[in-house]
Amino acid sequence: MKSFAKGIKMSKDQKARVRNIITEKDGKRDSKNMVNKEKDLSGKFCNRPFDFAEAHDLGTGKVFVCCPTWLHVPVGNLTEQSFDEAFNSPQAQEIRKSILDGSFKYCNQKHCPFIQNDSLPNKSDVLNGGKAGPVSFYTDKKRHQEIVKNQIIKDLKPVVYNLCYDESCNLACPSCRANKVHVDEGPIYERKMLIQQKIIDEAFGEPHHRLCRVNVTGSGDPFGSKIFRELLFNIEGRKYSNLQINLQTNGVMLTPKYWDKMHKIHNNLDTILISLDAGTEETYNFTRRGGNWKALMKNLEFISEKRALGKFKHLRLDFVVQQKNYKEMPEFVRIGKKFKVDQCYFSLVSDWGTWSVEEYNHHAIWKTDHPEFEDFLKVMRNPIFDDPMIDLGNVTEYKNYSRK
Repeated sequence: MKSFAKGIKMSKDQKARVRNIITEKDGKRDSKNMVNKEKDLSGKFCNRPFDFAEAHDLGTGKVFVCCPTWLHVPVGNLTEQSFDEAFNSPQAQEIRKSILDGSFKYCNQKHCPFIQNDSLPNKSDVLNGGKAGPVSFYTDKKRHQEIVKNQIIKDLKPVVYNLCYDESCNLACPSCRANKVHVDEGPIYERKMLIQQKIIDEAFGEPHHRLCRVNVTGSGDPFGSKIFRELLFNIEGRKYSNLQINLQTNGVMLTPKYWDKMHKIHNNLDTILISLDAGTEETYNFTRRGGNWKALMKNLEFISEKRALGKFKHLRLDFVVQQKNYKEMPEFVRIGKKFKVDQCYFSLVSDWGTWSVEEYNHHAIWKTDHPEFEDFLKVMRNPIFDDPMIDLGNVTEYKNYSRK
């Protein structure tokens, strides 16, 4: 950690993320006392490392070929490499080999939602032109058929860009950070803008018609970030006929004002993901520290109307399961139904280094030795989780376990 971060200006929260992502500490600590098990994946295929590029800052513009919670190993960095060099690095090729040989040895299997909910396709189906990948992210049957058939691991271009290089956010959720983060000037801001420029050059350099999916953001909030606001308000979406843009937001700033400011990409919007992490205002005030429940409900009403009018294709509400909120999981689903969302998605709380070991273990309700574990299982027996609109992700096995 010291040698990695030497001479690099980072915030306290950034340093915590570096410790946990680069050293893989979070995966090892998170995987203890879990119901989730590793599985035989020898006949499975995951297209994510072949299609997906996630760009972080972490001091040097780290690039991953999956969410680092599920696959911790960085493949390159954008302060020293081009996007193409990072995405096709020796490490990226090794990760792809592990998918094709069926070992999945770099994956944090117990936390990967696609492994835990059994949505990965069989290689035989991919070869026969059938299912190409989990429905929750980009699939291309022909591309993936060629990858599996010819064992292609290099000279690839990403199709999905996950932009996570700015942690700026209008909230300070306890599971994510100790304080609000705003980066709008100085050396850190300049470094992030350098990373963004490489993304722009890669994905938006010239008008094109290739399928390209851009997700903003998994590290902060797209509207709480000056950097991401500049991107979203200025992309000339009409120049990229097959560009799809997904927004991951806490929803507090997803107002009519900011909706209108995104007018250049209205036709490119595909999916909007909104994190609630609660079913009541009282719990929300803890899990989404700094938020405004009433404003959020008003914004949900506004954005659900846009969805009903077909202004974008998919509306999802997200819920990170932890000790403070697990009893409200059913109420969260009822909120989703009220606003007619397409999907309610659940995931287990991860360790981002903002809590001590003792604090994290207190919040990790899903650990089998947690004093409230049996109460958690009682919640998981609720038939509301059988609704097709529910994606339990890496919580899936807990529903199965609770009903044995």
